[in-house]
Amino acid sequence: MMSKKAIKVICIILAALMALSVFAVVLQTFAVGDFAAAAIPATGESNLPYLIPAIVIGCAVVAILCAVLVPKLKAKKKNDEE
Repeated sequence: MMSKKAIKVICIILAALMALSVFAVVLQTFAVGDFAAAAIPATGESNLPYLIPAIVIGCAVVAILCAVLVPKLKAKKKNDEE
């Protein structure tokens, strides 16, 4: 069984990698110039280029909050029972 310290280090590394991947997706989304938008036929306005990164960022924030808050709440509940 791994120690709690090793598990925390692994979780921090994975969270950092997840944040970097979200940042990369956002950069790629906003890096598309007008030339790419001109190739798409104008069939109506779409907020999709801004909606997808917003959803990804929201999911990442929720996942990070859960990863931080759930252990704290469990520890608090465990301390309250003692």
